[in-house]
Amino acid sequence: MERITKSDRFAIQNADNIQLFSASTPNGIKAAACLEEISLIRQVHDGFTYEPHSVDIRHGESHQQDFKKISPNGKIPAIIDFHGPEGKEVKVFESGCILLYLAEKYDVLIPKEPRQRVETMKWLFWGSSSISVQFKLFGFYYKYCPQGLPYCIARYSKECHRLLSVVENQLQSHGMHWIVGEFYTIADISIWPWVYALHENYGDAITVKYYYLTT
Repeated sequence: MERITKSDRFAIQNADNIQLFSASTPNGIKAAACLEEISLIRQVHDGFTYEPHSVDIRHGESHQQDFKKISPNGKIPAIIDFHGPEGKEVKVFESGCILLYLAEKYDVLIPKEPRQRVETMKWLFWGSSSISVQFKLFGFYYKYCPQGLPYCIARYSKECHRLLSVVENQLQSHGMHWIVGEFYTIADISIWPWVYALHENYGDAITVKYYYLTT
């Protein structure tokens, strides 16, 4: 079988499409999930589509110079929009920024009403900072750290529970399934891939059942 090379995977087929460079990680899934939602919403009206490009992060592709021209920090996900503001090419990295950029560009997944928009923005940034960072640290110390540090495992396990409780309390406050209430927004997309990854990969370590998160 012919091997698919990085140049093949990074090759752009149609510059009219949003170009997604990502991998199957929680942060990578955020960008893909957002683009999939936009596809469902917009495809009927204007044939929206995007091009996914797989980045082999296990073999360091994200740290190579051709990828760093898109994402200077060497992290996935990243997108290229050849028809950005004023019709000019724009490159966007950081998952939270990508979600906000796409929501504003296509006028979806973010409320128009000012107060709800602020609610969405604050939970978007909370998901991109608190949830993303702390869940990632828990996963590292619980599964990957070669030294095995019980203090760090206990600390970040406790912090994961605290953050899950924050989400649980927010959902309980309005009795709905979405972070902001009535609408599925980029705030939800910022949070659920990490909650899902935590449940799927470390369910035995994070044992408390959260009713609103799991129903």
